Amino acid sequence: MKKHSARQYAIALWRATKGLKGKDLESAIFNFASLLSQQRMLKKANVIINHFISYSKKQDGIQDLELTSAYPLSEKTIDSIKKIFGKKIEVVCGTDRSLIGGVIIKTRDRILDASIKTQLNKLKQSLA
Repeated sequence: MKKHSARQYAIALWRATKGLKGKDLESAIFNFASLLSQQRMLKKANVIINHFISYSKKQDGIQDLELTSAYPLSEKTIDSIKKIFGKKIEVVCGTDRSLIGGVIIKTRDRILDASIKTQLNKLKQSLA
């Protein structure tokens, strides 16, 4: 029998629970957990849950943005960045003092690096 990936289990869970509420949702999750137990996949539950969350967001058109800057960004700056990427955005902010200034924006499939550290490194390489 072919083994299924954690991502495949996550997509199956999403499809099985889409639109369910209350007791129906509880029952579907219980049955899914039983399936995982039978398939000896319970140890991968955290990975499956992470894939489920990612897939659910993608299906709902929600995009994750990870913003890293040298210093905490103001709400106004964060809102301006969110407007560029669309309406359904979830932002996680972090700081890294080594960036000196600027910001690094990571999406699902791109990294936009506008940090001073990267600009200085590019300048150094071009002068060498």
